[in-house]
Amino acid sequence: MVVKVKWFYHPEETKDGKNHLNLKGALFQSPHIDENDVQTISHKCEVLSINDFRLRKYDANRMEDYEDIYFLAGSYDPMTGRVTYESGIPEII
Repeated sequence: MVVKVKWFYHPEETKDGKNHLNLKGALFQSPHIDENDVQTISHKCEVLSINDFRLRKYDANRMEDYEDIYFLAGSYDPMTGRVTYESGIPEII
């Protein structure tokens, strides 16, 4: 079995990662999509908007494990090293 996946990057994995380190919980989507053997996938995660992420993280009535919940901070092109931000995400320079 094969699964088609879209790749996301943690801030520290971007070319200029040191400038994005205080974006805890952030992920950057990339244009990279490929197919992988389903056995190579270790686990899934949720990527939410910043507003949904804030609601989910701070909802005291929910007892879910938040370790694999992230927010979409923007896009990252690993070929050019360019980072663009979603609306509402401050640029850190």
